[in-house]
Order: sequence, then C-alpha cells, then structure tokens
Amino acid sequence: MPVHESVALIFVTIAFFAGVWGVTDTVLKHRRKMAEIKFGRSDREVQLSADKAELKETVAMLQDRLTVLETIATDPARRTAEEIERLR
Repeated sequence: MPVHESVALIFVTIAFFAGVWGVTDTVLKHRRKMAEIKFGRSDREVQLSADKAELKETVAMLQDRLTVLETIATDPARRTAEEIERLR
C-alpha cells in the first residue's frame, strides 16, 4: 500500500472515530438532560449544593476571624489590651 493511501486511511479513521465520539457525546448529554427533567436534580448535585453552602459559611467565618487577627496585629498594644479588659 503506498504511503499516501496509508496517510489517507489514517485520516479517514480518525475522522470516523471523531464523528462517532461527537454523536455519542451528544446522545449522552441529551439522555442526562432528559433524566434531570424526569427525575429532578441528581443526589450528587444536591450534595454539592449543600457542600457549597457550608463552604461559603466557613469562608465568611474565617474572613471575620482574619479581620479580628489583622486588627490585633496592626493596632498598638495598649489599645488592644484595653479592649480585652473591657470584654472581661
């Protein structure tokens, strides 16, 4: 088999598998969307939403704590000591 025929055969094979891959991907996406419509959100998505909300709360709490630590680190010692005494 001549070289140019081998190269052409390789390109045709690659194009064929790329087409099959594209069609398969489209069909699977469609089936996934149909399942979401029929059954609602998947358990994994619900769990991810819960995890996301929990992480947002944690980040907000850590930001507040970081703000307090930055205040302690940058304020003069006397003022910080007075605030601590007021809190006791």
